Amino acid sequence: MTHPITLESAGGEYMESVVVVEWTKKPGEAVAEGEVVVVVETAKAATEIPAPHAGYLQEILFQPGEEADIGAVLGRIGDEKSASTPAPAESAAPTPKAADEAPVSTAPAASKGGARVVATPLARRVAKERGIDLHDIRGTGPRGRIKLRDVEAAKAAPKPAAAAPQDAAGPARDGVPVVFLHGFGADRTAWSRVVPLVDRAIKPILIELPGHGSSTDGAITRFDDLVDAVAAELDDKGITAAHFVGHSLGGAVALALCGLGRVAVHSLCLIAPAGLGPEINGGFLDGMANAQSAESLEPWLDAMTGTDFTLQSGYARTVLRQWQARDTQKTLAEMADGLFPGNTQSMRLAPVLADLAIPAKVLWGLDDRIIPSAHAFAASAGVGLHLMKGTGHVPHMEQPALTARLINELTRAG
Repeated sequence: MTHPITLESAGGEYMESVVVVEWTKKPGEAVAEGEVVVVVETAKAATEIPAPHAGYLQEILFQPGEEADIGAVLGRIGDEKSASTPAPAESAAPTPKAADEAPVSTAPAASKGGARVVATPLARRVAKERGIDLHDIRGTGPRGRIKLRDVEAAKAAPKPAAAAPQDAAGPARDGVPVVFLHGFGADRTAWSRVVPLVDRAIKPILIELPGHGSSTDGAITRFDDLVDAVAAELDDKGITAAHFVGHSLGGAVALALCGLGRVAVHSLCLIAPAGLGPEINGGFLDGMANAQSAESLEPWLDAMTGTDFTLQSGYARTVLRQWQARDTQKTLAEMADGLFPGNTQSMRLAPVLADLAIPAKVLWGLDDRIIPSAHAFAASAGVGLHLMKGTGHVPHMEQPALTARLINELTRAG
């Protein structure tokens, strides 16, 4: 059986098309679910695409430098090694490299004083967000190009003058993954701006809620059934313990999982979660489910963000095209009627949040027009509360660096 590596846009990162920057695996090599397998670049930034399934990279359909449309299949992952694309034999002699693939260990780091630094867009963005000077980094890509892994390595390297003490807090090293649960109407790509910034010592698991994205499950209209379905998927994946990050409806599911007892929750990051109060923007729910054109959908997508963030041009058109191809809006309408009857939140999770005994944070944009940020005050004194000015309902899209930093703090504490 094969699993397509597709290019989707519901996370707000993509446009009409992208250019493939690099593949992190070769055909025949093993791939873990959630592991970055390909990097693509838009006119604005570069984004890492995780593997949708564990297995072996079977084929690559778009080579680096080639342009691919939104919705295109970039490659495929097989459950077994393909006879036509066997993994390279470890005992084989190394193939001489071309001039543009020479090991960068022979190339000095770019000097300061105006010298041009060659780096991928993603490496530049992450370095800027973390305050790292690219001039001090030696790239490992072709011709010394600085990649994301080089920025990560530079961040992790201890300073010679003051090495970190042995008991200093660092990335969680207990093998517990981070499970990401997106919100209503979104899919796994909603986390495309955050996952590359999360500590690499922790494995990200991107779950798609039933009725969303590429999930094969239909509409689920009872909240308890939705939680059970996610718990069952975690069981199928063999996940018995995890850190959880949940947004909106996904935040409600993550919080409910804490009280279910089927998985050990080490820490909890809730981003504008549902379930802490009755109010919700009913026009948003109806608009998402019933929009028949990009022009009618765009205002409701814009309602998700605050004053300091603007969605890319063409985003609504791309999202609507994907929804119509999967008949997603019918499913969203059914789920909205069941989960938010009469435009009211049916789940009541404030008592669960008040009784939490694990490291937890609540992140909320003060400009949230979907769920009132005042619901955040349902959190107990032991829960960290982070209110963001100029930010709307999707802080992980609007402020990815801050969101990732807070997630990293939680995973270390948990």
